[in-house]
Parts: sequence; C-alpha cells; structure tokens
Amino acid sequence: MAAKAWLQLAKVADTAARAQSEGLGWLTALEQQRLAAMQAAPRRESFIAGHWLARQLAARWLGEASATLTLAAHPDGRPLLLRGGDTLPLSLSLSHSGGWLALALSDAAVGVDIELPQRERNWEALAAFTFSEEESQRVCCAEPAQQRTVFHTLWTLKEARGKRSGEGLLPQAARKVSALVCMPAESEARSWVWQDGALALALAASAQLELVETPQLQTPHYWRYAQAASVLD
Repeated sequence: MAAKAWLQLAKVADTAARAQSEGLGWLTALEQQRLAAMQAAPRRESFIAGHWLARQLAARWLGEASATLTLAAHPDGRPLLLRGGDTLPLSLSLSHSGGWLALALSDAAVGVDIELPQRERNWEALAAFTFSEEESQRVCCAEPAQQRTVFHTLWTLKEARGKRSGEGLLPQAARKVSALVCMPAESEARSWVWQDGALALALAASAQLELVETPQLQTPHYWRYAQAASVLD
C-alpha cells in the first residue's frame, strides 16, 4: 500500500488564538518549560500554534481525540508523536515563517519547510555559503526579480530534506547535495511558490498527498537530490 501524507498551511495568529482559547493545560510539562524560556512573543505564538495544530492534525488522521496525544522529540530534534507514552508510527514535520505555519504528517518519512522573506538580502552571497556550485549558479543567473524566488525554492528544498532525515541543514554538507528538477515518478521532493517565498515538501514520489484545510496551491515542481557535481569531479 502506498504511503500517504497530509499537508496543512495555517496562519500562526489565528491558530494560536484557537489554541489559547482552550488554555495551555494540553502542553506537557517539558513543553511548558520550553515555552516559559521563550521571551519573544512571536516565537511563543508560533510554538503554541504549531504544537496545538500538530495534535489536531494527528487526531484527525487517527480518528480520535487530540487529548490522547502528546508531542515530544526524537534525539535528533524531529517532532515525535506519542499516545500514552507509546511512539506512534507517524512522521511529523513543522515549519513557520512570515506569519504562516506549515505541517506535514505521513506514515513515511517527511520533511516540510516554508520561507517567507522579511527583507531583501544578498541572495548570491547566501547561496555561495550554503548551496552547491550548480545551485549557486542558478541563483546568480536568475533575473534580479526572480533571484529571491529561486533562492528560497532551493533553500526550502534543503531544509525539507534535512528535516526528513533528522540531520538538519549544515552548510558544509548542504553544499555537497544538489536539488535537480525531475519527473514526478522519480521525485524525492515537491516545491511551490508561496506568496513572496517558497514551500517545499521532502516526500517519496509514491506517497499520496492530500491538502488539509489549506489554500489551493499551484502545480508543484518535482525534484530529486543528487551529489553535487563538484563532489563527483
């Protein structure tokens, strides 16, 4: 049976308001400690929204009440869903940026990343630091008006890959991998232009993706990951 995955996009402020209307007693003691250590209001709001919506999405998947579920973390930092102390066979990934929250849930390994730039930056310099040589060239060769979109598409693809594997985004390792456009049947990731930024999902090509309470997305671009040409030389 093919794997399935759900993707949900939601506004952080609206989601946090819904979560806080229930109080914060649904947070575990460890989550309460983490929240208490956060000083910045936007960071607290994103934390509450993400951890609440993760429970709601998983409860919907499982067909049970969200109160039966808790959220912890794998040793590598990836989110971990629990029921009564037992690990659920589901992969969960969260990302937030620019007031938006992205969640992916699957019965196979999954990683999601959303990036909505808050200001203009030197995209070429940032690409040279984190991207492979061929990816950096794509950013440099793009029309000035498109550089930001090209950069964030590639950036989210790297972040999503790192979240799926648990290795994160380490510049030295990231420069050794390139995202290459491919046919849907051989893809390892999908990307979308989202507002002024990008959204990427690292997910096996065979997985059936469903959007949950999410604005309609454009047709995705499909990608596979390969060793960078500079590594192969």
